[in-house]
Amino acid sequence: MAHHGSAPLNDSELAKLFGQRSPELDVEQALGKLGATGKFPEGKLTDRDEGEIRIAIGQRDGKIVIDFGQPTAWIGFTADQADDLANVLHKHATEARRGEARPT
Repeated sequence: MAHHGSAPLNDSELAKLFGQRSPELDVEQALGKLGATGKFPEGKLTDRDEGEIRIAIGQRDGKIVIDFGQPTAWIGFTADQADDLANVLHKHATEARRGEARPT
């Protein structure tokens, strides 16, 4: 079973999950950059496609968390993006098993 929530994480929760700095953005900057961007860099997949969405992946207490920045019913990836996601999830799973915590 997985954990989930329909309300976005707050500043404090994000800081606990992702630390004060991520490789590209600090948490305060990331808060405003998660979620929909309104852009369609890969074109529209369906009529219901709302465009690009920026996500964050982190871990806490041995759980890997994906924050979509907003309520999200579905997501689609190119094959390369799916590989990247799988690699990041595998990295976090390995680190969680070792008791390490690093933001992505």
